[in-house]
Amino acid sequence: MKLGTIHPEPVSISVMKGLKLAVLVFLLLAFSWAYVFLSGKAGYLVLNRRVTIEVNGELVQGEMLEGRATGIVTRRDVGKEHSYKLFFAGDTDMTGDMGFVVDCHQWVAPHLPFLLETRHYPPCNMLQEDGPKPWGWPLIKKGNSMQFITKDQITIWVNRR
Repeated sequence: MKLGTIHPEPVSISVMKGLKLAVLVFLLLAFSWAYVFLSGKAGYLVLNRRVTIEVNGELVQGEMLEGRATGIVTRRDVGKEHSYKLFFAGDTDMTGDMGFVVDCHQWVAPHLPFLLETRHYPPCNMLQEDGPKPWGWPLIKKGNSMQFITKDQITIWVNRR
């Protein structure tokens, strides 16, 4: 039986340079991500799998991407795909008003588990044809649900299970 010291093979200089570069890139990406998200320049919305969408009392296919201050509700019934951006006020008043809703018009949210949100994306902005108000439709809390009525008098319910 031999006893002694095991001498590992020396690591080549190119492997060390590659490792240092990988660590540097990782740190750069981590600090960039932290700056972008902590400064409020970008945010993210996450798919809430515990909601159902009703349109005028009928259950339809759809989902909600939800963040801290905003959300996007998308109905996906065939031929009527449409998205609406929700802005949460942070509190609910005595009438149940918890924020407002803006129409996303031609843009429909992609069906993804999360969505990056910046100042200009998603492109859900008020347009002149939406009316004279500087905000959208009221978002009303009713029990475990949220409700809003669109310009076309369509009532949309977002029910939390």
